[in-house]
Amino acid sequence: MKITKLLPLSLVLAASFFFTGCATSLHHGPILPQPTADKGALGVSQSAQNMESRIGWGTFTVFAIPVAPVTVNGVADQELMNQIKDAVQQAGFKVQMVDSPAAAGNLPVLSCKVEKFSFRNYTWLFPLVFNWGTIKLDVSIAGPDGKVLWEKNYTGKGNGFYDFGTPVDHALTSILNELASDLQGVNLKS
Repeated sequence: MKITKLLPLSLVLAASFFFTGCATSLHHGPILPQPTADKGALGVSQSAQNMESRIGWGTFTVFAIPVAPVTVNGVADQELMNQIKDAVQQAGFKVQMVDSPAAAGNLPVLSCKVEKFSFRNYTWLFPLVFNWGTIKLDVSIAGPDGKVLWEKNYTGKGNGFYDFGTPVDHALTSILNELASDLQGVNLKS
């Protein structure tokens, strides 16, 4: 009798594990470069290209079979650009968020293309759950005429335990620190 009551309960618990996903918010740690003197205004695109809501998978079994999607809370492409905006401001620029280059008027516009935003976990050793992942971004600044004035590729990696927030935050923070440092050396004033 007890087994017949436990079986449906265990099936419901297993199904909830397999068919529900995790969600994480994009946050960053401290951006280390000290703010510099005013470098002028810079448009920043409101949306990152190729940024999807699903950023990874929770896995199951010794073979790490992906079973539960990991998503970003909010609108993923806009959440990423809000994080990038903080690095641009830390570098000394006055940011104007724009939905298109035309909306920026005569300002150069920083944009971001996501090449990879992928995180996974390994749950076979539960209660030890290992998480890891990589973010690869192509960041560029184009003038009002569309000509690329500056560009660079960034890669950040992170790992942690139990939740996806820690590895995502570590990878993103490393990219934002490097971006802010690089932007301090960019002169867009004519």
